[in-house]
This record gives sequence, C-alpha cells and structure tokens, in this order.
Amino acid sequence: MAVLSCLAAWSGSAAAAEHIVRFDDPALAARIDGAPLYTLSVDCLTRAARERTADAGRGAILRALISNRLLAGAARRDFKDEQLQGGSRVAFLPDVASDDKLAALLRAQFGPELEAALQALPGATLDGLVQERGEATPAQWEQVFGKPGSLRLEYALNPAQIALAKKVVLLRYRLEPQRDETITLYQVYRRQNVQGRVELYNGNMAFLRQQVQLTLAGRFETHWAAGRFGAAALADLRRSLDEQEQARALLALHGIGDDIDAESALLGRLATRVSGPEIAAYYRDHRDEFQRIERVKARHIRVADERAGDVVLAGAARGEDFGALARRYSIAADAASGGELGWIVHEGKLSWLAQLAFMQPEGEVSRPFRAPLGPNQAAPWEIVLVERRVQASQAADSEAVAYVARKAVAREKAAAQLAALRERLLREATIEINGKLLAMPAPTSAPVQS
Repeated sequence: MAVLSCLAAWSGSAAAAEHIVRFDDPALAARIDGAPLYTLSVDCLTRAARERTADAGRGAILRALISNRLLAGAARRDFKDEQLQGGSRVAFLPDVASDDKLAALLRAQFGPELEAALQALPGATLDGLVQERGEATPAQWEQVFGKPGSLRLEYALNPAQIALAKKVVLLRYRLEPQRDETITLYQVYRRQNVQGRVELYNGNMAFLRQQVQLTLAGRFETHWAAGRFGAAALADLRRSLDEQEQARALLALHGIGDDIDAESALLGRLATRVSGPEIAAYYRDHRDEFQRIERVKARHIRVADERAGDVVLAGAARGEDFGALARRYSIAADAASGGELGWIVHEGKLSWLAQLAFMQPEGEVSRPFRAPLGPNQAAPWEIVLVERRVQASQAADSEAVAYVARKAVAREKAAAQLAALRERLLREATIEINGKLLAMPAPTSAPVQS
C-alpha cells in the first residue's frame, strides 16, 4: 500500500531526530518542525493499511507519514508538477483526484455514521439539501460545448467558454442554515477526465445529472467530516493522502516502486554518466543476468489447420515419437527427416519458426501455433519440439550488456541519492511524536460517535 512506501527505508538513524512527548491535545499525533500531523490521519491510514497487512502498527504508519511528508516536500521543491503527476492527458486533475480519494476513504471508514447523517436530512436523501435545480439552455450548452457529435481534436474549453460555464448554476443547496452554495456547469466539467468530458460534449444529460449528484454527495461527506473531526484535521488527512502519491512519485523517479521498468529524466541523466569500469564491474558481479540461449536443436511438424495440430498433440501426449508423428502428419518438405530443423543459431534476423523454437522449453512438445499471416489467408500451423538448448553469456563489450548495466547502475545510484536525501531530511527535521498515541492499540474499526 502507498502508505507503507517509505517504511522499508525508515532506519534507526532517524530515531535520533524524534522526541517522544505527550501533547495536551489528543488530536495531534506529531509535530514536524512545529507543524501538526493529526491523529485522524494516522488512525485512518492505519485502518486502511490493516486491511492489507493485519499487523500494521500505528507507530509504523505514523513514521511512514512523517517520512512521506518530508519526502513530498522535497519532491515539490526539486521536481515539476508534471513529473510528479505523470502528465497523463486522460487523468483527473490532481485536486479532483484528491477530493475523490478523500471521499472514498471517508465512506469506507465512516459509512454507518455518514448514513445516519443522511437519514437525518429532510426526506432522508441528499435532496433534502437542495434549494433549487437549474440547467443550461440549449443556446448556452452550444456556446459552451458546441454542437453534440462534432469532430474535435481535444475536449477542452477556452477562456470564454469557461467564463460562461461558471455562470450556469446547476444546483443550489445548503449544508449550513441560511448559507447557499452552488454547483456550476464549470465545476462539473473540471471534475471530469477525458471520457467524462466526451459525455458532456455529446450532450449526455443523464450523465450530467449523475455528476451533479456525485459532486453534492462528496461535498456532504467532507462537510460532515469537517464537523466531526475539525477542518484542520480533515485538511491534514487530505494532505497525507496527497503526500502518499508525491512520495511514491519521488520513489518512482528514482527507479523504486511497482514499475521498475519506468523511465525518468533523472535515471536517464545518471545512465549517461555510468563509466566503462562501472559497466565491467556490474557485468562481473551479475553475470547470470546476461545468459542467453545461443542455439537450439529442434524439430517441427507443419499441419494445414488447428484440428490437425490437435491430432498431433494427442499423439505426442500418448508418448508417440515426435519424428514418427512428423513423418506421418507434417506437410513440410522436411517431413521425411522427422521434421529435423537441426541447430538454429541465435544471430541475425530469425525467421518466425526459428523465433518460435527459441521461445519453447527444452523437451516439451509445443501447442499448435498459427503462422503469422492475415486473418483471411490460409495459414499453416506449427508444432515444435526443442531437443536441446545451449546457453552462453553475452559478450562483455556488447551494446546489450552496456544498456542493461547502465540502467541498473543508474538505479543503484538513484536509490543511494534518495537514501541520502531521506537521512538528511530526517536528521535536519525537528520531530515530536505523541507518546500517548503510540501507547494506544492500533485502531481496527472507525470509532462510533456517541
């Protein structure tokens, strides 16, 4: 889970920078350079972590949140937003994603209390909050989105369209007595990813009404939570969720995380600086990574269709000799030799059949594979038996070795840089931890309001 992303890196040297104290305010879990980290964040994310790791402790989660906060601050300072956010054109805006994540967490952990608050509304539904519903006129809709179904290169409003969309009030509601709030067409629009915007551009009114209701639900949930726990604690929880993602993005930029094949400008720069001796040392220490299949000795059986291939496969399953099956069923020119392909060397551009042979394990009859011809072309099917495989190390001076070694050494250097950054941040920060909170058992379920 993202909340645990920094746990493995939390080291004993960090403990020297933290002070165990007892805060008068139980709502505070810690202070980092005087700034509060709230108990609500620790408890909510501890419960979330325990859904996946049953023994996740409050102390470990607290320290992970502290580490994430420090790393996220460094990430925002040293990297651009698009580097931390991935720059996806189909994703939700960062603040919208944060809103949705916070609302989802509140629903998951405080569902019964939220339901009770909903039941207390007039009519026991969100409609009890609504003062007035509005809609865009056809003319306004066309001015904002154009004619439905029109061909577009992108689904983005220009400044004039945004200004008009802000004036179109779709819902007026009250979360507090005598205080009207609104949901506008622009607010619904900016909450969408590209798929949602397509629905709006196509004039999908059912989708629009659904999104208005979802927006109202999210605002109701966060308003309830602010009243229940305090606006500052709720803002801290939202911040903690954001910092999980920012810390995870920072780790990814350093080659650490779920997607170990992901590239980044940082890794690219480090890779260009890897020296020849470093490549040689990596090759020497990781020689097993550079093993490849040098050649294979194989046979094959070519048949006209998959049904014939299944007949061959059934014979092989009964223990019939592969060469005898080739002589009986193969339509290839080498059928008389038992489908003998001889030794195939891994060099140059390999034929499709040769590539297929290199993909098969030794001593196992493959399933039938259709030759790569068009869907409407008559294509033969191939069954392959690799009788022997010979492996060898790639040449130490090959470009393939250099490419792999540069990437690996760059990741090692990036990880070392990140570890040094983390240690420095923890060493320089003044961290006060609420000892009373650490002494309490980890929460397993949301508290029930009395």
